[in-house]
Amino acid sequence: MKYIIIGASAAGLACAEQIRKEDKDGEITVLTKEKYLPYSRPSISSYLKGAVKENNMYLRKSSHYTSEGIHIVTGAQVKIIDRKSKTVKAGRKTYPYDKLCICTGSKPFVPPMKNVDGKENALTFLDLESAKRIKRLANPRTRAVVIGGGLIGMKAAEGLSKICKSVDVVELAPHILPSILDEKSAKTVKKHIETEGHIKFHLEQTVTEAKSSKNKIISLILKNGDEIACNLLLLAVGVRPETELAEKCGLEVSRGIITDPATMQTSDKSIYAAGDCTVSVDMLDGSKKIIALWPNAVNQGIAAGSQMAGGKITINKSFSVNAIDFYGLRICTCGLINVQGAKYSDKVICNGDRYKRLIFEGGRLAGYVLINSSENAGIYTNLIETGMDLSSLSGNLFDTPNPFLFVKPVRNKLLKGELDL
Repeated sequence: MKYIIIGASAAGLACAEQIRKEDKDGEITVLTKEKYLPYSRPSISSYLKGAVKENNMYLRKSSHYTSEGIHIVTGAQVKIIDRKSKTVKAGRKTYPYDKLCICTGSKPFVPPMKNVDGKENALTFLDLESAKRIKRLANPRTRAVVIGGGLIGMKAAEGLSKICKSVDVVELAPHILPSILDEKSAKTVKKHIETEGHIKFHLEQTVTEAKSSKNKIISLILKNGDEIACNLLLLAVGVRPETELAEKCGLEVSRGIITDPATMQTSDKSIYAAGDCTVSVDMLDGSKKIIALWPNAVNQGIAAGSQMAGGKITINKSFSVNAIDFYGLRICTCGLINVQGAKYSDKVICNGDRYKRLIFEGGRLAGYVLINSSENAGIYTNLIETGMDLSSLSGNLFDTPNPFLFVKPVRNKLLKGELDL
C-alpha cells in the first residue's frame, strides 16, 4: 500500500505515525513545501523572542523517521493531484498513491491595503521561515506594527516587544483576542499586556495606506487619520484554509475541505483530509467551522491515518480549547464564548488579575474563560465534552478542584464503588 501525505505539520505527522502503527509494511511518503522536518508551529513566537532554540522546535529526531520508515520529502511543493491516475506531482517528480491525505493547513489572510503589497519589510507570521525573516529584520531601533489583535498577532507582538523599540497593534474589533475572549476579560488582558509589554493598541481601526521609501514602509495611515511610524510590518489579521489543491482536483470544498466528520474521508474515497484545511462540526452547537487548533489537527490526523490503514479510529467530538500565556498571564478558554440568546447565561468572578467566567446553555456548561484561574480547567473541559447535566452536581462549581467533591452523594458512592445496584 502506498500512502502519500501532503503537509508535515500537526495533522500530517499524526497521520503518518498512525498509519505506521496500523500498517507495518506500507510505503509512507510525506511531502512538505517547507525545508524543515516537522516542528512545533506554536513555538515560533517563543523562537522569535529567544525563549526557544530552533533545534528544540523539532517534533522528532531525524532518526525517528528512518526507523519508522516514514519518508519525508522537504521542499516539495505539490502542484497537481491527479485523481484519475492516483498520482500527485511535486516539482518534476510524480508520486503514485493508493491512499492520500491532504494536510495543507492554512495560509495568511492579507486584507487590501494601499502601497503595502510587495514591500520588503511587510511580512506574515505563520511558519518558521517567516519567524526567521522577522528576527533578521528586527532590532532595538525597530518600530514594529502588527495588524491583527487575534492569537497570531498577539503572540507576534509579544515576541517583537522583547526586541523592538516600540510595538503597535491595530485591530478591527472593539477588543483584542476576539475569538477567545469576551469584552470584559479582554480588558483585563489588554491592561496587563500594555503594562508588561509596553504595547500600544489601536482598536476598531484598520490600515488604509502605507507610506514608503525605497520599497520599504516607513509609516502607516489608519482609518481615523492617525499616522504611525513603522519600519517593520507584520500582517497577522488571520488565516484561511489552504484548499487550492483540493479545489483544483474537484473535491468538495466549502470554505474548507468537506470531509466525513468521523472518518475524515473526502468526496473521493481514496483521499482524506485533516487539520486546518478542513471543516469541522462543533459538537457544542452543531455549527460547521474551521477549528484551527493544534490538538484538533492531531486528532483528525490520527483518525485519517487509522482509516487509511484500515483501522477504526474516528473523530467523535470537536470543539475549541485554548491555553496561552502573555507575559506570565495564563489564559484558558473552551467552548462557546461569544454567544447570545435567551438559552445562554453566564456567571463571572473577578478578583484582581484573576478572572473566571462560566457560560451555560440551560443546565449544562457550554464554555469558560479562565485568566490566572486554570485550576479547574480540566474538570470544566470534561463537563463541556460530556454535556453533563449540572443538576446532578452539588458544591461550588467555581471553587471545587476535585470532581468527586461536588458530585451528589449517591453518584459519589457509585463512582467510588460503595453502592450496589
